[in-house]
Amino acid sequence: MSLTLGRKTASRSLIASPGLVWQTVRDRYTRMAKANRLKRELATMDGRMLSDIGMSRAQLGFEIEAWERNPR
Repeated sequence: MSLTLGRKTASRSLIASPGLVWQTVRDRYTRMAKANRLKRELATMDGRMLSDIGMSRAQLGFEIEAWERNPR
């Protein structure tokens, strides 16, 4: 009689496939690259352009710092 109650073995559940690892790395890199492009573009905007989209320079800095602290 088994006492595992249908759980997967630890050795199988902790091993990720190379394809999944590659996809995760690629997705994170793509997200970081997109965020860096957006930060560069926003940094080049003057105060008038930022006010057109409803942001101030201080709000922009705060939002960028908040995103870097908690990227999700």
